[in-house]
Amino acid sequence: MKLYRNAIILVVIVALLVGAYFVINKYKPADQSTTDANANTIKLTNYTSTDIASVTLENPDGMFVIEPSGSEWVLASPTDIRYDSSILSSIVINASSVIADKVVEENPKDLAMYGLDKPKKVTITGKDGNSTTLEIGNLTPTQSAYYVKTADKSAVYIVSTYTGDYLVTGKNGLRTKTPYTVTSDMITSLAMDRNGSNLFTAARDANKTDWSMSKPISAGVNGSALAPMLDALSQTTIVNFVEDKPADLAKYGLDKPAYVFDFSTTTAGAIKLELGDEKIKGSEMYAKLSGSDEVFTIDPSKYTFLDKPLKEIVNVFAYIVNVDQVKAIDLTMDGKTTHMTVDTYVDGNGKTDSDKDKFTVNGMDATGKDKDDNQPFRTFYQSLIGITLDDVLIDAKPAGPADITIDYTLKTGKMKVEYISKDANYYYVVRNGEYAGILVKKNKVDYGPIGMKNSYKTMMDFLANQGK
Repeated sequence: MKLYRNAIILVVIVALLVGAYFVINKYKPADQSTTDANANTIKLTNYTSTDIASVTLENPDGMFVIEPSGSEWVLASPTDIRYDSSILSSIVINASSVIADKVVEENPKDLAMYGLDKPKKVTITGKDGNSTTLEIGNLTPTQSAYYVKTADKSAVYIVSTYTGDYLVTGKNGLRTKTPYTVTSDMITSLAMDRNGSNLFTAARDANKTDWSMSKPISAGVNGSALAPMLDALSQTTIVNFVEDKPADLAKYGLDKPAYVFDFSTTTAGAIKLELGDEKIKGSEMYAKLSGSDEVFTIDPSKYTFLDKPLKEIVNVFAYIVNVDQVKAIDLTMDGKTTHMTVDTYVDGNGKTDSDKDKFTVNGMDATGKDKDDNQPFRTFYQSLIGITLDDVLIDAKPAGPADITIDYTLKTGKMKVEYISKDANYYYVVRNGEYAGILVKKNKVDYGPIGMKNSYKTMMDFLANQGK
């Protein structure tokens, strides 16, 4: 009976509690939680970016005035800084709505302890003419916030470092870290100096596809070697700003730059990038643009080609031409001349068909295939144009008769390639009577004179055995 009575009491208590809940909930204001949250929010500035006429930063680097211009924010003063417009936009956004985390002290007796005796300042001026100035002091001991106060009140607050870092932005923080804006396909010419001497000078052709070298020799350019250079130059960014108007460039190795890249672009004109000493090996290298007084550092990790030898930049072939541009070849070596003709098939619509190409060697049909379905003539031709350079020797003066002479009759002219002996190991390469500045090995089996001679013998043996 006692248990039954206790159960009834418990039911009554629960009923009373439920009833009380509904009564309280019915009369509680619907927006109470929002009101409390808003009441606890400490807004030091409360602007929308469209209502701002200017944001002015004052710090040890000077005074910087940011103003709207169309849909962007610009640095109205000073006007001699190459600034990053996205950084200006972030400064305005963060300055327009500064929310303090808490009050540190209502009436501080010593502002110096917060670094607010000599503060940095941010002034937000609205289009209505009213303005708010924030004073920013030191970082807190935990480095997680800045001490901040408004100029017209004594209370000291703290705001997050994320917001505070934008409010104290100095000159270098405003600058763009892109020294120039180009893409690799916008670069039309490139000269590279190393230790005060020109390594090479090259330019794109009229079709803006292939590159040719004009100095120190006339040659093609190895595309696989050039591409990383163009990519590195176009993707160069500034790691850190070091010094403006330096009195002594020697301390950065920029009085006599180790490397200079002088290049022309379709959009940014001529640019000359000078590289000096490494500040941090493998991570930062001093640099500047010619004509500029700014010294900065770049990341040299993409500049792996700085000490690449010239022979790796020059086109690897002694002379190369597509077979469809050739009409005849006269090869003179070992005391005899072999005459070859080339007739590549093209129909009335300009369509080619390699199976219909015709070749002759000393008047004999050379279009036949061997038992492996290969054409010995094509194999020989590939070895002929596949002879690759092995070194660059600029100032040599080849003399004497050529051991090997190849006269090409082209559809657009003639080319005479001569291989003149240098010593027991190398040939000089001479094109149309002009020394090409390159050497090829005599005994190179793959893509060298010996390899070419071997494929020539294979072709001639095949022709001699045709019809047997």
